[in-house]
Amino acid sequence: MFSRLLGAMNALGTVWIFLLMVLINSDILGRELFSSPVRGTTELLSLSIVGIVFLQLGHTLMVGRMTRSDMVIETLLIKRPRAGHALQGLFALLGVIFLAIIFWGSIAPFQEAIEIGEYVGAAGDFTAPTWPIRLLILIGSAATGLQYLIMAWQDFRFVFAGGK
Repeated sequence: MFSRLLGAMNALGTVWIFLLMVLINSDILGRELFSSPVRGTTELLSLSIVGIVFLQLGHTLMVGRMTRSDMVIETLLIKRPRAGHALQGLFALLGVIFLAIIFWGSIAPFQEAIEIGEYVGAAGDFTAPTWPIRLLILIGSAATGLQYLIMAWQDFRFVFAGGK
C-alpha cells in the first residue's frame, strides 16, 4: 500500500515535469512569435523544482536509485551479509533522522506561509502562494523518512534473524 502511494507521488511528479515542459515551450513561443512571454514562468519553475524533488524522493529511495557509493556496501553484502545489512540499516536510520530534521524544520515555514499569505512574484503582475510547495516538502520528507524506516527494519530483521 505504501509503495503504491510512493508510486503515485512519483507519477504526479512526472506529470508535473511534462506540464512544466509545456509551460516552458509556451513561454518561448510566446516570446518569439508574439513578443509576449507567459507571466510567472520563472516563479513557477523555481517552486516546481522543489515540489517535484520532494514528490519523487521516497520512490527514488524505494527503487534503489538514490545516489550513494556502493563499492564498500556491495562487497560487504556479498562477503559478510550480516555486516552489510547492519551497515545499510545504520545508513537507513541516519536517513530517518535526517528526514525528521527536514520535516521538523519545515513545519514553521509552512505555518508562516499560510499565516502571512507568502507568495512569489510581483503583486499586480503574477503571484503564486508558497504554502502548497511547503506542504509537499512536509509530505515528501515524511514519506521518504518512512521509507528509510522500512528499509532499516528490513535490514535489521535480516541481521537479528541470523542472516536469513
